[in-house]
Amino acid sequence: MYCADDNGRLSPPEWFPILMYHRVVAVAGADRIDAQATPLQLISGHLDWLAAHRYTTTPLAEALDSKLRRTCLTFDDGFADAHDVALPLLVEKKVPATVFVVTNLIGRKSEWMPAPQQLLSETQVRELHAEGVVIGSHSRTHRGLTDLSDSELWDEVTGSRADLEDLLGAPVDCFCYPYNDVDERVIDAVRRAGYRLAVGGDRLPHQRHHLRRFDAAQLTLAQLALRVRGFHHWGRGHAVLEPIRRLVRRLA
Repeated sequence: MYCADDNGRLSPPEWFPILMYHRVVAVAGADRIDAQATPLQLISGHLDWLAAHRYTTTPLAEALDSKLRRTCLTFDDGFADAHDVALPLLVEKKVPATVFVVTNLIGRKSEWMPAPQQLLSETQVRELHAEGVVIGSHSRTHRGLTDLSDSELWDEVTGSRADLEDLLGAPVDCFCYPYNDVDERVIDAVRRAGYRLAVGGDRLPHQRHHLRRFDAAQLTLAQLALRVRGFHHWGRGHAVLEPIRRLVRRLA
């Protein structure tokens, strides 16, 4: 549980592993061209490893207050393959996940990429939601947020939430920072906008509106084990472990 400080803010949550994916491909090979593409077989192996090692995969919001040995799955950008490729596996294995959607580009392509890929349609977003997948905001346009004016930032943060709530007819309380581009001003905007939580990368401290994640897209099971068990997260705070961290980075 959380305790509020003198300013009414909640104390930081205990770290727990949050896996970050982007695209999911049905056949291995595309991952050699796009480093963000994960073969379905690899994600299936990740889920089997987590289950075998007694990690409970929970929705993000539930994980915040849980004392279980838990982990979470997140999919950034809202690619159509989250519906067409990943969803059947998630349903089969009864694994919850969160998909973060760029709302102005729903039904279009990921125009920020050198080789744009198809994004979820409105119908697909609704179907993911109906299957129990949590839909979160990934801004309206997928721009980096730290260089935006205050008004532009507020539109990206609040406008995307309004877009999704209109589409789903349900509350949206999770945010994901595009490019993991975030600073204290951006975090404060997300907090003031009323999001219950937000996810980022691993550069800033772990906190409720910057839950730290690691990129699981290409991890072997051995690399996954190191990340999930928290060695990398713990080691970042200990300078004496820098030689070991360099070794882990080479392995990962």
